[in-house]
Amino acid sequence: MAIIKEIILENGVVINYHRVVSVNNITNISSIIEVAGYTSKAKREEEKQKIQSGEEMNVFIDTTFVSVPYNSTLNVKSAYDYIKSLDKYQGCTDD
Repeated sequence: MAIIKEIILENGVVINYHRVVSVNNITNISSIIEVAGYTSKAKREEEKQKIQSGEEMNVFIDTTFVSVPYNSTLNVKSAYDYIKSLDKYQGCTDD
Protein backbone atom coordinates (compact mmCIF):
# COMPACT_ATOMS: atom_id res chain seq x y z
CA MET A 1 0.00 0.00 0.00
CA ALA A 2 1.26 3.47 -0.85
CA ILE A 3 0.09 6.81 -2.21
CA ILE A 4 1.33 8.83 -5.15
CA LYS A 5 1.67 12.61 -5.05
CA GLU A 6 4.45 14.84 -6.34
CA ILE A 7 5.99 16.96 -3.59
CA ILE A 8 8.98 19.24 -4.08
CA LEU A 9 11.14 19.43 -0.96
CA GLU A 10 12.86 22.65 0.14
CA ASN A 11 16.15 21.32 -1.26
CA GLY A 12 14.57 20.82 -4.70
CA VAL A 13 14.34 17.02 -4.55
CA VAL A 14 11.05 15.74 -5.99
CA ILE A 15 9.41 12.84 -4.16
CA ASN A 16 6.25 11.20 -5.44
CA TYR A 17 5.86 7.78 -3.82
CA HIS A 18 4.89 7.67 -0.13
CA ARG A 19 4.28 4.83 2.26
CA VAL A 20 3.45 4.44 5.94
CA VAL A 21 6.54 2.88 7.50
CA SER A 22 5.28 2.57 11.06
CA VAL A 23 2.52 3.43 13.48
CA ASN A 24 3.58 3.96 17.07
CA ASN A 25 1.26 4.52 20.02
CA ILE A 26 2.57 6.18 23.14
CA THR A 27 -0.13 5.01 25.54
CA ASN A 28 -2.53 7.78 26.52
CA ILE A 29 -0.16 10.43 25.10
CA SER A 30 -0.06 10.41 21.29
CA SER A 31 0.14 8.32 18.16
CA ILE A 32 2.90 8.80 15.62
CA ILE A 33 2.74 7.91 11.93
CA GLU A 34 6.06 7.55 10.11
CA VAL A 35 5.83 8.28 6.38
CA ALA A 36 8.64 7.63 3.88
CA GLY A 37 8.75 9.58 0.63
CA TYR A 38 10.70 8.18 -2.34
CA THR A 39 11.74 9.76 -5.62
CA SER A 40 9.86 6.99 -7.45
CA LYS A 41 8.07 3.68 -7.04
CA ALA A 42 11.07 2.08 -8.77
CA LYS A 43 13.34 3.32 -5.97
CA ARG A 44 11.02 1.79 -3.38
CA GLU A 45 11.16 -1.51 -5.27
CA GLU A 46 14.96 -1.24 -5.38
CA GLU A 47 14.98 -0.71 -1.60
CA LYS A 48 12.89 -3.85 -1.05
CA GLN A 49 15.16 -5.94 -3.28
CA LYS A 50 18.35 -4.67 -1.66
CA ILE A 51 17.00 -5.32 1.84
CA GLN A 52 16.06 -8.89 0.88
CA SER A 53 19.46 -9.58 -0.69
CA GLY A 54 21.43 -7.78 2.02
CA GLU A 55 23.09 -5.54 -0.56
CA GLU A 56 23.95 -1.88 -0.08
CA MET A 57 21.58 0.59 -1.68
CA ASN A 58 21.50 4.18 -2.83
CA VAL A 59 17.89 5.19 -2.26
CA PHE A 60 16.85 8.70 -1.16
CA ILE A 61 14.12 8.54 1.49
CA ASP A 62 12.48 11.61 3.02
CA THR A 63 11.03 10.64 6.40
CA THR A 64 8.19 12.55 8.02
CA PHE A 65 6.72 11.91 11.47
CA VAL A 66 3.10 12.93 11.95
CA SER A 67 1.94 13.19 15.56
CA VAL A 68 -1.79 12.79 16.18
CA PRO A 69 -3.89 12.56 19.33
CA TYR A 70 -3.60 9.14 20.98
CA ASN A 71 -5.69 6.53 19.18
CA SER A 72 -5.41 2.97 20.51
CA THR A 73 -7.01 1.60 17.33
CA LEU A 74 -4.69 3.38 14.89
CA ASN A 75 -3.30 0.91 12.34
CA VAL A 76 -1.64 1.15 8.94
CA LYS A 77 -4.93 1.42 7.03
CA SER A 78 -6.35 4.15 9.28
CA ALA A 79 -2.95 5.90 9.20
CA TYR A 80 -3.20 6.08 5.38
CA ASP A 81 -6.73 7.44 5.67
CA TYR A 82 -5.47 10.10 8.07
CA ILE A 83 -2.45 11.24 6.05
CA LYS A 84 -4.57 11.45 2.89
CA SER A 85 -6.67 14.05 4.73
CA LEU A 86 -3.64 16.32 5.31
CA ASP A 87 -3.04 19.30 3.01
CA LYS A 88 0.41 17.95 2.10
CA TYR A 89 -1.12 14.81 0.55
CA GLN A 90 -4.41 16.25 -0.81
CA GLY A 91 -5.15 14.97 -4.30
CA CYS A 92 -2.96 11.88 -3.93
CA THR A 93 -3.84 8.60 -5.60
CA ASP A 94 -3.62 5.12 -4.12
CA ASP A 95 -1.09 2.70 -5.44
